[in-house]
Amino acid sequence: MSAVLVGVSSTAAYADYNTSGCNPASNDAGGRDCWIMFWHDGIAVGDGEFMAYDERLLAIDSYADGRGVYVGAKWWDGGYHYNDYWLTSGANTSHVLDLNIPEGVTVTLTSCQTDNGSLLNCRDATATA
Repeated sequence: MSAVLVGVSSTAAYADYNTSGCNPASNDAGGRDCWIMFWHDGIAVGDGEFMAYDERLLAIDSYADGRGVYVGAKWWDGGYHYNDYWLTSGANTSHVLDLNIPEGVTVTLTSCQTDNGSLLNCRDATATA
C-alpha cells in the first residue's frame, strides 16, 4: 500500500507553471513584445516569444525534460493569418520564424509545452507588430 501512495504522491508533486509578460518594444515604436515562460521546480524549461521588431516568433527549449515548446501567432489585417512551430528537438535548442505582419497589427501569441504530440500548460499574450 505504501508503494502505491508514494507513486501517487510523486506524480501529484509534478507541478508545472508558467509566467508571461509584455513590454513596449525598445526598437520598434508602437510595437509590443511578449513572452511566455515555462517553469518546473524553479527551473526555466522553455519559452515562446513574439518580438515586434521584424515580427519574429521564437521558440526555446532550454531543459532536457522530455517536453518541447509550441509557439503560434495569429492576426487579422484584412484577412486571417496564422503561423506556428513545434520545437521538439531537445534542450538548448531554439527556432525563429520571421513573419510579415504590418506595423500596428495586434498579434495573439500562444505558447504551450509539448509532450508526445499533446499541448500542455498553454497561455496567450497580446502583442503588437
